[in-house]
Amino acid sequence: MNEKLKLKAGIEIATVTANGILFNGRMYTNREVIKKKWFDAARDQGEWKIPIVHIKDYQEAILIISIKFQEVSVATWVSLEKRNVKDVNEYHDRLNQLKQLKKSIRKQIN
Repeated sequence: MNEKLKLKAGIEIATVTANGILFNGRMYTNREVIKKKWFDAARDQGEWKIPIVHIKDYQEAILIISIKFQEVSVATWVSLEKRNVKDVNEYHDRLNQLKQLKKSIRKQIN
C-alpha cells in the first residue's frame, strides 16, 4: 500500500530584524538576505514584515518570499541560545567588512 506523504504548509508573516528574520520566536537567515544587507537595513531604518511559507511541525527552515526582489529562498534556523546579540551583530559587521574589502579588491584588479 503506497501512501503519499502530505506536507501541511502555511503562509505567515515574519519580521526582519537587525538580528535575523523572526518567526514563531526563532531567528532565521540565509546568504541572500545577508548579501542584500537586510539586517543592516533593519538596524538602521527599522524592522519590517515579510511573507513566508513554513511547513507545519518543521521549524528548521522557512521559505522567504521577497516581493521587492521577486525571489523565493530558503532561510535556516539559527540558534542564538549560546550567542548574545552583541556577538551576532559583530559577526554581521565583520562579514560586511569582508564583502566591502572583496568589492574594493575587485575594483582595483579591473
